[in-house]
Amino acid sequence: MNKRNKFIAAGAVMVVALVALALGFGSGFSSDRASEVQQASLGESLKTVEVVAVDFVQETEIEGTLGFGSVNRLPNLASGIVTWLPEPGAYIDFGDVIYEIDGQPIVLVQGAVPMFRDIDPNTAGAPDVVQFQEYLVAEGFSETHPITRSEYDLNEDRYVTDISSSQIKKWQESVGAVETGRVQKDEIVFRASPIRVDSVSVQLGQAVNGGSLIDISETRRVVTARLDTDLSGLLEEGDFVEVVLPDGKVVPGTTTYVADNVTQTVEGQQEVTYLEAIIELSGEGTSFDQSPVTVKIEEVIEQDVLAVPTAALLALAEGGYAVEVVEPDGSVALVGVKLGTFHENQISISGQVSSGQLVIIP
Repeated sequence: MNKRNKFIAAGAVMVVALVALALGFGSGFSSDRASEVQQASLGESLKTVEVVAVDFVQETEIEGTLGFGSVNRLPNLASGIVTWLPEPGAYIDFGDVIYEIDGQPIVLVQGAVPMFRDIDPNTAGAPDVVQFQEYLVAEGFSETHPITRSEYDLNEDRYVTDISSSQIKKWQESVGAVETGRVQKDEIVFRASPIRVDSVSVQLGQAVNGGSLIDISETRRVVTARLDTDLSGLLEEGDFVEVVLPDGKVVPGTTTYVADNVTQTVEGQQEVTYLEAIIELSGEGTSFDQSPVTVKIEEVIEQDVLAVPTAALLALAEGGYAVEVVEPDGSVALVGVKLGTFHENQISISGQVSSGQLVIIP
C-alpha cells in the first residue's frame, strides 16, 4: 500500500451524508494544516473536477396574476349624447380622443391637476394653465414655455403663462372640436400618464349628464403577486425577476412596488396574510390578461466563493475536512479546507485552494 492509500485508510472517509457536516464536525480542522500535505503519484485515471468561483443563488417561486394593475373609473364632466366610444383594451395616449359627446371630442392631456375650469387667454396663470400650455408646446401649437418660478422670490411659486386664442383654435381644429378659442372644462381630461380602456359602461346614443363612462387601467403590463410574510425582504423595489407566462415563455420583469404593510383577507374559512408586490414586465409575449403566472426570484446566498462538489470532500479521523488536489506535475496533495455553505450538490470551501485547480472525486 503506497503512502497516499495508507493515509486515507488511517483517517479519511468519504462524506456520505450532509447531516454529519451540518452538525459542525468541520470546526476542528484549522486552515493552517493546509501546509501538511501528503504527496502521492497519480498512478491511475481518476475522476477530477475544477474548483470554481461562483455565486450561490437560491431560487424562490411565488404565484401572481398578469394584468394591467388596478382599475379605476375615469371622471367625466361632459353632458349630452354619446356619439363615439373606444373599444375595451384600447390604448389612449396624450393628444388622443377618449370619446365624443354630441360629436365633440374629449381629449387626454398630460397633467397632475384635474381640469376644473375653462381656459382661455385671460385665465390667470396656475398649474392647470401651465399643464395645457406645455401640451400646446409639445404638440407644436406654441413655442413659448410657461414660467413657473419667480426669478426675484425663490420662495414663492408664480406662473407666467402665454396662451393665445389662435393657438387654442388651431389645436381644436386638429382634434375635430368646435374652434372657439376657449377650452371648456369638459373638453379635456388631465392625467399623469396614458391610459388603457378596461371596460365601457355606456352605449352609443345614450344620454349622459356627467358621470364616468369608462373604466381605465395603466398601459404597462404588470404582475400582481402575493409575497408570504415569512419571505419579507426577499423582494425589493428595483429587483429583477423572471416571469413564467401561461404558455411557458419566460419574460423579464422589474419590481416596482412592495407593500410595507401586511394585507389580511379571509378566503373561504382561512385567513390569508401577505405582502402585495407589483412587477412590471418587459419584452414580448405579454398579451395575456388576468392570467396566472409564476414569478421566479433569485436570492444570492453567498457571493464569489470557491466551491467543489460535496463528493470531493474527505473527512479526517482527527477532525476536519480535506480535498485531494492534483498538482501540475501529476502528483496528489491532500489539502485541508474549511467548510462554508451547502448549496444543492456543492459546498463553498476556503483554504490553500484556488479557482481552476483540479480536485479528485474518489
